[in-house]
Amino acid sequence: MRKHISAALAALLLLLGCGCQKTPEKSVVTSKNDGTFEAALENTPQAQSTAEAESDAAIAPESAVYTDSFENANGSIRYELSLTAPELPSALPVVQVRPMEITPELAQKTAQAVFGDGSIYEYTTQHTKSELEAAILEMKESISDWDALVEGCGGDEAIAESYKAMREESIAAMEASYAAAPDTVDRSPCDWQFRPSTYYEDVTHLGHISDNGYQVCKASATLDGVPFVFDASNLEKDDFREHSITIGADSELTDTDALWADTGERPDIPAVQERALQIAGAMGLGVWRVAECESDINAASVTYLTLTREYEGLPMTFHEGPSEAETAYGPSYTYEKLRMDLNGDKLLSILYQGALEQTGVVNENVQTLPFADILAAARTQMRLRGTVDPVTGEALPASEDGSFTKIAVDRVELGLSRIFIKDNTAEYYLVPTYTFYGTSTARSADGSPIDYSFFDEASGRTVAFPNPTTVELAVINAVDGSVIDTALGY
Repeated sequence: MRKHISAALAALLLLLGCGCQKTPEKSVVTSKNDGTFEAALENTPQAQSTAEAESDAAIAPESAVYTDSFENANGSIRYELSLTAPELPSALPVVQVRPMEITPELAQKTAQAVFGDGSIYEYTTQHTKSELEAAILEMKESISDWDALVEGCGGDEAIAESYKAMREESIAAMEASYAAAPDTVDRSPCDWQFRPSTYYEDVTHLGHISDNGYQVCKASATLDGVPFVFDASNLEKDDFREHSITIGADSELTDTDALWADTGERPDIPAVQERALQIAGAMGLGVWRVAECESDINAASVTYLTLTREYEGLPMTFHEGPSEAETAYGPSYTYEKLRMDLNGDKLLSILYQGALEQTGVVNENVQTLPFADILAAARTQMRLRGTVDPVTGEALPASEDGSFTKIAVDRVELGLSRIFIKDNTAEYYLVPTYTFYGTSTARSADGSPIDYSFFDEASGRTVAFPNPTTVELAVINAVDGSVIDTALGY
């Protein structure tokens, strides 16, 4: 087993696990420029004469290709930059939003957008004898062919054994419940009311229940012959918020692994994306765009999509991760996004997080900095990466073995990003930002890519770090040029 982790791997992990590196010793405000951002919010682009516009374009055309080579301070990261400035839309708005509670009306509309006119019932943990019989049969069939099971687990017999043991445990639990199960259950249509989460817990299964503060609305329905569960949740605390909707197959009655299994058919990606956008539109939450679309590396028929929402014609940029409650200016609240998983054209799951509602438009078309200024700020931020230990705050030295991380800075996206409002933890601004991305590869001293795979004796599996991988490098506020730390929210 590999015991040594080189500086290149340390830099790669830092890139994968962090948002923009925060600037130390700064006040917690929406901008790090002492009120510059608030003042700039009132500015709009000034009209130019034709001669002035032609002169500016000749000096720094926004469509120019920018190239550069540079390193971070300790030489552990080497950058090769080649990108084109995004085309500016007709207007760059600044929008004010706040967390949106999932209401009974929204919950019902979302469920009907997915399940159509089919019956949607109040969720219950009680199952009929026929439901248990079908679930037991399905699970027994899923583990009856050992060779097929091993193949489905990537040829790893240890994983197959573990999977089989879990299924046998589930089968035993259902068989134990069968005798007391009723022949029929009087299912009531969902009333779409929110209740404490304990209302839906099965005390006989868990042994105990505890109130976690969530208000929940749960329902059950059938989609393509598969039992599904609908779950809408609201929670507001001083340091944490959640307003979300989750839709997925009922794992107690369905072999969910079989639903995600490769069908052998490659999906029509444009059609899959169109299906996802149609569902998003039917939910009644505005206009959405596909931000990410990728296939499962083990099941090519399965497609994972992430959608982001438009505000005033400009889409939000997709950022991973919520704010950190310990260090953020206000309560932790994940960024708004809509995720969908499909196997071919069949919907597998939906997750809507970070729900927002628009409360106003601060500026319909705010004045933004030239792209050259934005790029200069991004370069400065990139040079800081991999130079400070995020835990201890101590400076990181260069690699002793000469290994390094090479990053091709090859994409920049113009969109809206969410930041806190100064002295207001209840609302946010959505501001125009430039987000820079790169393809990161850990390399040895001779420049060859490093294979970080190793055999993990504890799990009996080979573990590998992705190399190369796509990383988010810098998020720059287009209004004032400040760096936005997406982990902190400002």
